[in-house]
Amino acid sequence: MYWNNKVLWAEGMFLRTQHFQQLERYLDRRSENGLRWLNPVGYGFADLEIDEALLRTGKIALSRAAGIMPDGTMFDAPGADDHPLPLEVPGSLRNSLIHLAVPIRRAGGYEARLDVAGGPPLRWIGQEVEVNDVIAGSDGAAPITVAKLNLRLIDDNQELAGYVTLPVARLVERRADGSLVIDPDFIPTTVSCDVSAKLRGFLAEISGLLQHRGAAIAGRLADPGGKSIAEITDFLILMLVNRNETVIRHLAATGELHPIELYRALIALAGELATFTETGSNRPPELGAYNHNDLQASFTPVIGFLRESLSAVFEQTAIPIPLEERAYGIRVARISDRSLFADCTFVIAARSSIDADLLRQNMPKRTKIGGVERIRDLVNLQVGGAPIRPLQAEPRQIPFRAGMVYFEINTTSEDWRLIERSGAAAVHVSGDVPDLDLELWAIRGRVR
Repeated sequence: MYWNNKVLWAEGMFLRTQHFQQLERYLDRRSENGLRWLNPVGYGFADLEIDEALLRTGKIALSRAAGIMPDGTMFDAPGADDHPLPLEVPGSLRNSLIHLAVPIRRAGGYEARLDVAGGPPLRWIGQEVEVNDVIAGSDGAAPITVAKLNLRLIDDNQELAGYVTLPVARLVERRADGSLVIDPDFIPTTVSCDVSAKLRGFLAEISGLLQHRGAAIAGRLADPGGKSIAEITDFLILMLVNRNETVIRHLAATGELHPIELYRALIALAGELATFTETGSNRPPELGAYNHNDLQASFTPVIGFLRESLSAVFEQTAIPIPLEERAYGIRVARISDRSLFADCTFVIAARSSIDADLLRQNMPKRTKIGGVERIRDLVNLQVGGAPIRPLQAEPRQIPFRAGMVYFEINTTSEDWRLIERSGAAAVHVSGDVPDLDLELWAIRGRVR
């Protein structure tokens, strides 16, 4: 089709208006195609502000709108272009997208008119202006006719086929008092995250979560004690968090961040977190593809997954419970966090100067565990108590210490029920066990 072809200039040509129009179409097509091929999602709002005052009167209007239409047409209102007229919303309109629209360009068709009145809508409206000659010493200004885009606001119920559009907002409803409610979660198609308060909020939220969780893990890892497999996992997660925190912080400081760049960083973070949070598969879930025309649908599942993962993966899996030594060889532990009783396995770790196998064999017979108010009866009468059983290997969640032997407490006994009600446990080991060192741990989930 010749409509966008290059003009061949030759000496002696009789110049017509069509020559310059053809040249302009050729140059427009080159720049638009070049931009589109380099960046297929390089369109959307670069600036957008909805008139909040007019929403209360039942109208949608734009205080400011600038950007690039999907066909490459640039717009800037109220700069080079005039504001579109406010859209009067009928009371029956609900759950509808509101679009900024410009009439489509058709090969061989009319594109402009010199005045506003009359005929079907065209892309350009002529306006006569006085323009100064920029050459020093020239004579004043001259009238010329310039073109302004014929921007308008339309809703889903209107004919969209003849327009190039960008979604501005989603109308929820018109209230009885005539005011309009727009969806606060809607994200307009944009070339800059700064345009959308929702995207800015996502960026700040994830940055804050990473910073907070990274500090929590770093604090746990500052313990100079032995390193468990769980702590090695924490080191790997902390490395992941530190790397992504700096990337997200950099993106937040970037002035003009395209949404696809934010999306790329977030799905990369989601994929790495899935290694640690997706039990069984260790693989990322299906989060959907990036859709530049529906940013809300693109970001919602990713942000939801990150919120869940950044909450789950940083939960401390092994909680040490201090044992205070009292008289007559009794040790007391205060369990102030009652939620531990609901989802934790309780483990006693013991170390002594005697042989570890002998300690593993004798500890279940010599150990009494019960409520503080009942421990003396358990010791004196040598009855009851929450039984313990030796574990074949050290739990991976607990820091490794050479010579430690581990025992799981049976939490189904009546004596343990008394501990749950009182929030305090007493431990006594009878007989002579030289250099005995005891630790009490609550491990979330099952012992591995």
